[in-house]
Amino acid sequence: MRGIIEEVVVPLDVPRHRVPPTTKFRSTWIVASQNALRDCGFFDRYMGLLPDPHRERLLTTVVGTWLPIDVAFTHYTACDGLGLSTQDVQNIGRILTRHLNNAFVSVAGRFAKEVGATPWTPLSYARRVWDRMCVGGAVAVYKEGPKEARLEVVGCTLAPIPYFRAGLLDIGLGLGKLFCDTMYVKEVPSRLAPTTIVYRASWV
Repeated sequence: MRGIIEEVVVPLDVPRHRVPPTTKFRSTWIVASQNALRDCGFFDRYMGLLPDPHRERLLTTVVGTWLPIDVAFTHYTACDGLGLSTQDVQNIGRILTRHLNNAFVSVAGRFAKEVGATPWTPLSYARRVWDRMCVGGAVAVYKEGPKEARLEVVGCTLAPIPYFRAGLLDIGLGLGKLFCDTMYVKEVPSRLAPTTIVYRASWV
């Protein structure tokens, strides 16, 4: 604890040891990720890192379907194998957010500040966003202070891949900035586990 009594904003439906692991991943995120790699000039190198048997599946996938998690694991492992700089990964995260153009971002984000919304607004939708991304796994959000949150991703089979963890961070950062002047998000390495990722966010 950090000297306060934390508040549960988005709870887990079951005890964390009973959260089922991710088994499927939405292809929309894979296609958006590939488009971002193209925009940044990394796609040819990415293709060279794709092994069989998932290479053809990844290069022909279309939006709006569920992919087995091992296909997504192959994609993000290849992305991680590119060895991109932090700046490159951040640029890809920004492009990825634009590619997705989620209605929640494009509509709610435009008037967020006008109606007095804060980053707690998108954080309260964390479970809904996760369920559109994955089958299995779960997200919990805790309030650690008036402008401080902890987000825990549990049961995530993709957690061991640094590129995937950095991508989630950058998407969260981009979303949060729609609702405040300055947003900070960082991973908590000491809480990293084989299927768990923990982030802390703060804002002004």
